[in-house]
Amino acid sequence: MNCIDAVEGTAKSTLESYLEFATGRRLDASEYIQNVKNVIAGVIRFVENNPEVSDQPELIRGVLYDYAKKIWLANLERPSEPESEPAADVDREYQAYCYDYVFDHGNYPR
Repeated sequence: MNCIDAVEGTAKSTLESYLEFATGRRLDASEYIQNVKNVIAGVIRFVENNPEVSDQPELIRGVLYDYAKKIWLANLERPSEPESEPAADVDREYQAYCYDYVFDHGNYPR
């Protein structure tokens, strides 16, 4: 395993743990997404400050952004309680748009 794979794996594990925490605490989606943005920014900063890890830190931004969005959307479709029915039909396209918008602007589209 090379350094960038270790950084990516650690970041993905952190994002998974944070999603579990945020879901358990019922954090607002905008707060969750902004915190994810900060985690990704921290990883990029680390890679930029350690060029021996990778000479293209922006590549990991895309990988982590896509991963965080994917697990967040998948989480929306899970039942909130283990014994309950699956979540109502989630408009994935709209939720993906909202995720992107909040990530870029810090609040929901109006």
